[in-house]
Amino acid sequence: MCHSHAVGLSLCNDPVLMGDRSARFVLTCLCSTLLALLLSAHTGWASTPVAWHLSAVRAPDAWPVATGAGVTVAVIDSGVDADHPALDGSVLPGRSYVDVDPGAEPRLLAFGSDPGPVYERAFGQADPVGHGTAVAGLIAGSAESRYPGVAPDAEILPVRVLDDENRYHDSAMVGAAVEWAVDNGADIVNLSLGGHYDSPAFAEAIAYAEQHDVLIVACTGNQREEAPAEDVWFPARVSEVLAVTGADEHGDRWRTAVTGEETDLAAPGANLYAPKPGGGYKSVTGTSFASAVVSGAAALVRSAHPEWSADQVRRALTETAVAGAPGLGEGIVDAAAAVEAEVLPRVAEPAEAGISPVLSAAATAAGGGLIGVSALLLRGGRGARRGGRLPGRPRTMAG
Repeated sequence: MCHSHAVGLSLCNDPVLMGDRSARFVLTCLCSTLLALLLSAHTGWASTPVAWHLSAVRAPDAWPVATGAGVTVAVIDSGVDADHPALDGSVLPGRSYVDVDPGAEPRLLAFGSDPGPVYERAFGQADPVGHGTAVAGLIAGSAESRYPGVAPDAEILPVRVLDDENRYHDSAMVGAAVEWAVDNGADIVNLSLGGHYDSPAFAEAIAYAEQHDVLIVACTGNQREEAPAEDVWFPARVSEVLAVTGADEHGDRWRTAVTGEETDLAAPGANLYAPKPGGGYKSVTGTSFASAVVSGAAALVRSAHPEWSADQVRRALTETAVAGAPGLGEGIVDAAAAVEAEVLPRVAEPAEAGISPVLSAAATAAGGGLIGVSALLLRGGRGARRGGRLPGRPRTMAG
């Protein structure tokens, strides 16, 4: 069940399923499944039946062209079990902002030490909760695993911000985690978390990512079925964030998934199978996991088009989505169509009085008011990227 708090943020997961069947959506799933089975017979890819969510977003159709190779997705979450067989070799040394031993700096302890609990905790490669491991597996689970990820050759940069109870109370810390991920090689940042209240520090981090051509994907949130409709959560409601709601096997919005005018896309978010810490798999439901599916699709697009900006990747995903039931934004993401799309860069807009999003956000916060969405949307200049990465930015942390 998804719980929200006046202070801190909540996760976008919940155990409720729903729905009526959409013929078009089901036909897409069936065709994609058949193609995936043919690929598995001839290429050695996973030979077990394809998970429904992979068929629904046509990920197997995209794999002959792109598998996520060369793309790093930051998973800002509860950590990631780097030893899970489905993620073996795919999880980079990351960072933990959660220290269970106050007064000790785990990263300092880890340098020069042998791999073990201290090392794994320090670099975000352990997950006591399981949420981050599930998200990472849906994005980049190995092609040879029982349940491959949408982008099986992408790399995961784990950044732990959630405590052992799967929540946090310091949004500025999450903002710092976003900036750290941007500075350490992330091409995409997945935020399967959110809350009801805006955060100036977190907003500045989103603007920082946008300035550095890093795409941020976030879940819209969940609510109790019987409760009044909630607003799309922060940070998903920020215009520069790709906001993702959840759909069920029938192509309808999952009934406790939050949606609103800020929703950009939908993706499967109910009854998905994902890795759990220590090995094996579990069933997961929630917009947290729909966000992960879209992050995987974004990794496929960046892999196929490394010269594209984050804005082009975003538009490829939204402009090729399969329109359907109400509340799904532009529709359900179609990974294959997005990979095949031709998206031209936008014509550069004149700078608005030289005010950057970060300075605008900071000024708003200093004035004592909650930061407005409009204060986040002034575009800063993008750094020139080559092959999808800023020159000189480190790909990983040394450790």
